Amino acid sequence: MALREVKKELKAMDKTEIIKLISEMYKKIPAAKTYLDIFATGEIKVLVEKYKKEIERYIYPGGRYMQLREAEARKLIRTLQKMKITELNVELELHYVACCLEVIEDFGYWDEGYYIALEKMFYNATDGIRELGMEEKYEERITGITYKASHFGLELSY
Repeated sequence: MALREVKKELKAMDKTEIIKLISEMYKKIPAAKTYLDIFATGEIKVLVEKYKKEIERYIYPGGRYMQLREAEARKLIRTLQKMKITELNVELELHYVACCLEVIEDFGYWDEGYYIALEKMFYNATDGIRELGMEEKYEERITGITYKASHFGLELSY
């Protein structure tokens, strides 16, 4: 079903039917619940903390073979980016970069694809910061990240 058909159905519904539909989506679809929570409150702190922990679980090696699963963290971030909540995206993207830099520092990890993904995530975050006009808020974090990255041969500029 295309968006046009969904809109047509929604227009045919009365207010109480739409509220009931949204309530059912809220109860049954985790992504819809997340989006509607932010829509209703504008608050992202709880979600940022929740997803930061999840990102850390993926990025930091665990288990007997110390498997890195940063691709899973990127997948999570891409999924959340679809909600178009720029500040949430920026927070998680910067956290991803900081965590990856810690892995490089702690384990001396070198993989070209890893570095490329890290750079791409950094530049996604800085684009979001500019879009929000929040350069001042993130200046200290960006400076710390770029300084640390320079120790590993990564030249991240802002």
